[in-house]
Amino acid sequence: MLSKKTKGLFVEVNGFSCHVATVTGMIPPFTVENLYEFPRQEPEKLRGFLAGESAARRKRYINAHCGVVPDSRFFRLHTLESMAKAKGSDYFLQILEEQFRLDPRSANFSVLSARDGAAFDVSKSLASQKELLFCGAEAKELAAFQDTLVEGGIYPQSLQLSTLSSIAALKSYLRGRAIEAPVLLVEMTQASANLFILTRDKIDLCRPVNFGFDGVLPVIQKELGLKDEESARNLFFSNTFDFREIGPRLLAKFLKEVNSSTGFYEVQTGQTIPSLYMTSLPETLAWIPEVIANELEIQLLDIDWQGWSTELGISFGEGCSVADFGPSRFGLFSLFINFEQLKDGSGEEI
Repeated sequence: MLSKKTKGLFVEVNGFSCHVATVTGMIPPFTVENLYEFPRQEPEKLRGFLAGESAARRKRYINAHCGVVPDSRFFRLHTLESMAKAKGSDYFLQILEEQFRLDPRSANFSVLSARDGAAFDVSKSLASQKELLFCGAEAKELAAFQDTLVEGGIYPQSLQLSTLSSIAALKSYLRGRAIEAPVLLVEMTQASANLFILTRDKIDLCRPVNFGFDGVLPVIQKELGLKDEESARNLFFSNTFDFREIGPRLLAKFLKEVNSSTGFYEVQTGQTIPSLYMTSLPETLAWIPEVIANELEIQLLDIDWQGWSTELGISFGEGCSVADFGPSRFGLFSLFINFEQLKDGSGEEI
């Protein structure tokens, strides 16, 4: 139940769960009072929770910052050769359509600097905007997310791509900790995955992979002699079987794609990638990043949640603690951060 001090919510809807945090303010410093998790496939549980909170507050809507992970989300890097090209009214539409094979007319998208995340500005110099990130999702899917949230009693003060806020948060963490080595960031959902290689300064690599958790089900069925893929699915998410031993075989197709991307990056830049971080994972699948890290012979990035929270002005009430955060709630935590507060005079995050 929301206390009298509570000012609103943070909500992240990813491929598996809906994570909710009740907070005493919408901009740090604030206190996180409670954390909740509801199955994505059972939206009535979230609606029931929100209905109870709205009634307790005697208000129809609760203010919230929201992050979503649409199936249609896309992220692509593009090197801009000249500002003259970008001044053409259809230039970015053509890039999406002809180079990336995406339909820009059915999508909501933004063009951002891959260095600092600022929106592309034709009045600024090419030097600060040469490397660009195209990001977006199908407009209909984003509208459906918004409608679902509003129908549940949420007034979204912002509706963000959770993938993007997670990238910004991890990049900010690397910068704040003066970690210069690149990090491999992996986001995987049921049907697809995205690979990013980040440094404290910018996004170096961005690649979609046509492989999600559904891709392991036929392999599980074959390896364990199960009768059908539904049985494999139930076992996969049940947390009753240790998949670490057969994990490399389950993820063989995905590992091939990761090895190709990281190998290309290391050859092109001369830099090795020492660590991996994986977001949006249910806790029952925590073995997956362990298998990937072991196969790549790299480490899992260890986040200092206590130190990071303190630096950001985020504290915790009696209903939860910093120990409740990890990869499964990284997307939710990323929504807490007010990146404008983290910029120095140069516009870079600190």
